[in-house]
Amino acid sequence: MVKGAKPTSSAAPAKTAAPATAGKGGKPRQQDEKAIDETFEPLKLDIKGAQTAVVCLQSTEDSVLIRACDALFKYAEKSDANKLMLHEMGATDTLFTLTHHENQIVQRNATMVFGLLSAHPDIRRHLRKIDCIPHMISLLTPENEPLTNEFAVYWLRYMCSDYSTKSQVLSLNVLQPLIRLISEADPDIKFNSLSTIDHILDDFHARSLVRELNGIEPILNNLKSEFPQITETVCNCLQKLATDPFNRAVIRDIGGLDKMIDFIGIDETKDVHVHCLNALANLLEDTECLDLIQSNGGLKRLMQFVQDSVVPAVQAAAAKAIGRAARKPQNRKIFAEQDAERAMVFLLLSENDDVRIAACQALAVMAESMLSRETIRNNDGILTLVQMMQKENPRLREFSTLAMSNLTQSNPNNIRELQDQAGLDVLIGLLNDEKDTTKAYACVTLANCSTDQVVRTNILEKGLIKNLLAPLQASYELAQAKAAMILSAFGIDQKAREDILKNQAIIPHLVSLLKSNHDEVRRNTCFAITVLCVEQTIAIEILRNGALEIILDLNTSESRKSKFTEMALQKILDSHLSAKYSYLGQLENNNITTDGFYDMGPVREGGKFLTIEELGTEEVNDRRPILLVYAPEKNVTSWSATTGGSYGDDIYRVPSSSDDILSTSATPVKGSESKEKLSTGVSGRNAKTPKSSSKEKEGKISVDQSSRSKKDKTSDKRDSSEDKKHSERESSEANADLKAGYKQTIDQDFQMYLDEIRPQISKVPLSEQISTLARFVSEKMGGTISSDDVSTFGYEVAMNQLKAELHSNVVPIGRVRKGIHAQRAFLFKSLADRIGIPCTLTRGNYNRAWNEVVVGESSGGVRYPAKTWIVDLLHEPGRLILANSSDARSYTILN
Repeated sequence: MVKGAKPTSSAAPAKTAAPATAGKGGKPRQQDEKAIDETFEPLKLDIKGAQTAVVCLQSTEDSVLIRACDALFKYAEKSDANKLMLHEMGATDTLFTLTHHENQIVQRNATMVFGLLSAHPDIRRHLRKIDCIPHMISLLTPENEPLTNEFAVYWLRYMCSDYSTKSQVLSLNVLQPLIRLISEADPDIKFNSLSTIDHILDDFHARSLVRELNGIEPILNNLKSEFPQITETVCNCLQKLATDPFNRAVIRDIGGLDKMIDFIGIDETKDVHVHCLNALANLLEDTECLDLIQSNGGLKRLMQFVQDSVVPAVQAAAAKAIGRAARKPQNRKIFAEQDAERAMVFLLLSENDDVRIAACQALAVMAESMLSRETIRNNDGILTLVQMMQKENPRLREFSTLAMSNLTQSNPNNIRELQDQAGLDVLIGLLNDEKDTTKAYACVTLANCSTDQVVRTNILEKGLIKNLLAPLQASYELAQAKAAMILSAFGIDQKAREDILKNQAIIPHLVSLLKSNHDEVRRNTCFAITVLCVEQTIAIEILRNGALEIILDLNTSESRKSKFTEMALQKILDSHLSAKYSYLGQLENNNITTDGFYDMGPVREGGKFLTIEELGTEEVNDRRPILLVYAPEKNVTSWSATTGGSYGDDIYRVPSSSDDILSTSATPVKGSESKEKLSTGVSGRNAKTPKSSSKEKEGKISVDQSSRSKKDKTSDKRDSSEDKKHSERESSEANADLKAGYKQTIDQDFQMYLDEIRPQISKVPLSEQISTLARFVSEKMGGTISSDDVSTFGYEVAMNQLKAELHSNVVPIGRVRKGIHAQRAFLFKSLADRIGIPCTLTRGNYNRAWNEVVVGESSGGVRYPAKTWIVDLLHEPGRLILANSSDARSYTILN
């Protein structure tokens, strides 16, 4: 509406115009009509709100759009909250539409605002829903204004910060225009283009595309830019590009290594040296690049720069680069030629912990070389690392211990140097460190030191074993595995095994590691058990803590079974023959039974092997008796029937088998104490009055002579009376044992068997010894039994009577007077092992058991290969039955 115009009335219907009449004076009447001006006068608007500016974006006038975009740019630039507010007002989609405008100024201003809005993550989430990426890439052309290019690439930079957009941008061939923009003079365009490329290079495929588009050299040319942000971005791009071996070759060919080494030497750019060293680290991993740097003198300059730099971050980055490159054996040789070990030891003297940690990591890698281990020691590296292991920084202790573990591997000189520098106490203390990884590395170092016997003894004296509980209880599997490795390394020492027994918590925790899901933990634990089972007492403790059941379960698993689990199982069973016979039902020739061996029968599936104490304290039941042999060996003097024999000079043999220990028998005694105890325990055989009259002394010879003349008549009566007294005494002892816990007594009948059989088998061939022993066993177990009479032999009644008499399920084998296959085979094996006849003990079904021996045949002076025979103890005692024959099957299998 034009200012001052009056509104017109509504049009009236059309009428015929009357002819003009002449006015007074005779002149015609004329109507003045003004021409209508339809132009709009310019209006200056005062916009005070962002909402009004957003509404102006809908205008069709270019000048309004230009000014609205300019105002919105200034508003969005102030804060992220303003950007989000504009987006919520609906400006984002409108601005994207304006980026298609035919007016380049409007397009430029709209692109600037649209680019700024992409810096907000919520807006980027919206932008990914609309198809705007292809158009924004199309703006990266030389025909558009520089600001349009700048903010279009700015928009891409932020959009590519989200991984989901990178693949889409890469598929639209964005790298070529970006590489072109790198060479632009505008630093903002350079920075945004390089930053976008840096984001895109996270995709491995893009790294090869940059090389194919010849983009590596333009990137490298910006390394010495006067703007640190650009230089840092260039280094980040080079770091990612250098992971590709073909890109490393290109960088090497275009002189990139020299440029980077030269750049590091510029003091003015020290703020960016860290990023350049990170890029150089990937290049140094390539042996060809390292050779080139060495040949050009660049490596020497790098070593000197590492030591001369006053920026701790730069020193740490250089040490990390050297450590990464030294992972290859060929590179370690090159670094050794440049005395890199000395440089790393020098960095350990820094006051900055990050530098020290990086140097420790580099030394740990270099120490994998035998030559480097010697060099590090010669440069006082051992002493310095021992000092680092005592610092307060936990990461510094961790990596210094790691370096020490590698330095002491297969190096006696370093082990001795470690001992001389008081490092053993430090390592033992680190077993209780707050970091589990430090505990693991300390365990590895101590295990390495165990190869030196002197050092090993010194470590044990300093209390190693009692400090092992912490790594064994650690939650970190590597610490558990290395702690178990220490036990296997030191377990060969008697002092270590004694310390393990003193620290009772060690064995339960070691056994619990068998349940670990970590292969190395189980493997090292099984090996430790194998080594420690040499000590019979430890083997029993391992058995009591359920190791046997766990290892048996491991050996049934296809995924967990290994040579180590099989070896541990075999060692445990060999150390406890009672358990082996119960689980496997088989004892080999070399399984020599000793005192405390017992047969509790086969362990049922899901059952548990019980110790003799557990079996002895059970209530008397109707199950099969537990056969036990316990008769400590003695140096027996000649038996005298007149006096009942003299045991005054007998010396008890200390139990040496696991069965001895597990039986918790009475402690062997010596000297006068043994004489006193034995004289009171042999049914009055050595009983004497406190004082003897002179008349008794005078008649001693005549009494002895009369005793000898009446030997045959009195022996049976004496034996029967002794058996009666023996039974009464054991019965009373059994009643007491049930109240006070099981305590094993000596099987004197078995001792008598040994004394009786030994003279009979002396100086006769092996086959005769076997036959004689078989007949002897048969005689003591009820004599010959035909095949038809086995089922009616009635040995069960005698066994039940004996159990009731002893008030115990445990029956000494010497007390058994009636037995069949199982009882006779048990007695035969027990006697044969003591008199030196090698034989096996095999359990069959239905109370069957048998013994196998290996005997050769000879005829006419010709000796034939030895064969395996089964010893007949029932039907024809003393007969040898060829194994696997029909007679053998009849003897071992119930028909």
